[in-house]
Amino acid sequence: MYILLALATGVLWGTWQFGTGRYGRSMSVFSVILVSGSAATAVYLFLGVITHHISFDDIDVVAGLVGGALGLVGTVLILIALSKGKMGVTTGVSQAYVLIPLAYSVFLGEKITALAIVGVVVVLTGLVLFVVLHDKPGGVEGGALVAIGLAAVSALFWGLSIVVLDVGSANNIYGTLALSEVPQIVAGLVAALVVRSFGGLTKHEVAPLAGAGVALALGYVAFYTAAAEGDIGVISVLAALSPVVTALLARIFLKEKMNRPEMIALGVIIVGAAMVVA
Repeated sequence: MYILLALATGVLWGTWQFGTGRYGRSMSVFSVILVSGSAATAVYLFLGVITHHISFDDIDVVAGLVGGALGLVGTVLILIALSKGKMGVTTGVSQAYVLIPLAYSVFLGEKITALAIVGVVVVLTGLVLFVVLHDKPGGVEGGALVAIGLAAVSALFWGLSIVVLDVGSANNIYGTLALSEVPQIVAGLVAALVVRSFGGLTKHEVAPLAGAGVALALGYVAFYTAAAEGDIGVISVLAALSPVVTALLARIFLKEKMNRPEMIALGVIIVGAAMVVA
């Protein structure tokens, strides 16, 4: 069951990355964060209330706020990166975040099968291929290099955020996750007050961004529900399939083409994921 939840996380997170990345190109990053974060908070509170399973103990508060702050930095960086590079490649690089939960998993002594380890290596290889395989004669363009660098740094903060939130969600998933959105909402509101503007946000973008926030929230719920049953390292690798979803959505809705090396990289990632779940 946790394998399906991990795969569902990848689909939901990929949808969030596409939605926020698409609209983040035309408005303030903080406006994107404010709308999607508010929608995500509403989902966590709603699920917590209807399941009668929500609390705000000390561990939830600390883990939620610290993990949320780390996630805020990672989110800002990836949204800036998405505005400068192709969605498929940028989100592919950002999935290097899985290295941190993997290291955390090893630290906890969780056992991973030999085939799963090989699959993890294959998946990570596919993610690297997003960066090093390019068929342009001039190599990687400057803007693309900046996007790749920002995505790599965002991966560090996302990975740390996932580990911190795992500690809190083990106590109460909905309380911890609801609090994790507080730093993003506060940052969005402060930015709007400072510049006295929502940075290009109009009523037409509110619904799509809110929908992306709902996808993000459901993805996190699926992720930490899966983590409670299985190995967080393996689950993180499966959730890292989100670039495949983002790339496909960008291809369908934005007509963003993928070159042959990038398609090869996606194939490698899918093969690795199949080995992990086998």
